[in-house]
Amino acid sequence: MGIRFEKDTILNWINEMGKYMRLVVDRYTAFDETEEPMDLTEGYTDFFKKDRGFFLETDTAELEEFIAALEPEQIRPLAQLLMYDGLMNRDHALLKKAKFLFEWNMKKTGSFSFEDFDYLSKIDNVL
Repeated sequence: MGIRFEKDTILNWINEMGKYMRLVVDRYTAFDETEEPMDLTEGYTDFFKKDRGFFLETDTAELEEFIAALEPEQIRPLAQLLMYDGLMNRDHALLKKAKFLFEWNMKKTGSFSFEDFDYLSKIDNVL
């Protein structure tokens, strides 16, 4: 019963994070220079229990320690959140951390996604 509960919990988390990321992606694709960038602070606190400042200030070693405590399914959404935050706010530090997480995730899981390679390409184009 405990395993099922944990599985259901992570599935619920993934569903909620997916809904949030659709809002972020929709906002990014419809982004207009005259609009204020979307405030992604609640995404960090709601889904990763850390404020945005933590991700801005942390280095890759501390970030790697943080993600070691996450479920494997949570790492890619964090990378996506960092990437869209970095793209919307033109923050190169967040983009570098997103790139680190995408590459780390591919290396650790041994899998790749063409979508992730597209994300890495977007990041490289901005950097």
